[in-house]
Amino acid sequence: MSEHSPPSDGNKAIEAVELSNESEILVDRKSKFQARCCSLTDQNSIAPLLHSLLDNNKLVAKASHKYMYAWRIGVLKQNNTTIGNRNNNNNNNNKLSKKKNKAKSNNNDANDGSNKNNSTKLDSTNYTNIQQGCFDGGEAGAGQRLLTLLERSNAINVLVIVTRWYGGTPLGPARFRHICSTAAESLKKGKFI
Repeated sequence: MSEHSPPSDGNKAIEAVELSNESEILVDRKSKFQARCCSLTDQNSIAPLLHSLLDNNKLVAKASHKYMYAWRIGVLKQNNTTIGNRNNNNNNNNKLSKKKNKAKSNNNDANDGSNKNNSTKLDSTNYTNIQQGCFDGGEAGAGQRLLTLLERSNAINVLVIVTRWYGGTPLGPARFRHICSTAAESLKKGKFI
């Protein structure tokens, strides 16, 4: 982490995380879990955001696992780019690809029945140059599970952070369910999933 003060936009992002995207605190055998999320467009903003979170939240600063996190960022594709036209520029092949994509899209609509889920899946394919990463924060495997949650939810341009206060009793695999459920709750509050 940097010793410099975080930029003012980092403080605004953390303020938004604390006020609107916090999950409820989940308690299991005296261990507590809470998640937060915020928009993210630059990987270099993560360290200032984490630094600001610790500075502005004394409870998080005292946690046994201050932050386990995952992030994904991407660049929105231009409108003229289509998914089916990656391999060549032959007009006949392009027409066939468009027909196949349209048929696949129609089949997905018929099979799913949920327009909300379909639009989320299609929106995530509208991004290119996707970068992602995670950090366990002392809870081995937690960061990767959070990243998997973001991937499966097709969440993009987001940072999700989970904090754990250890209660003295090992929770076994239940801790990962709690980490992921609080993260999902926070992502839903932030309308990322």
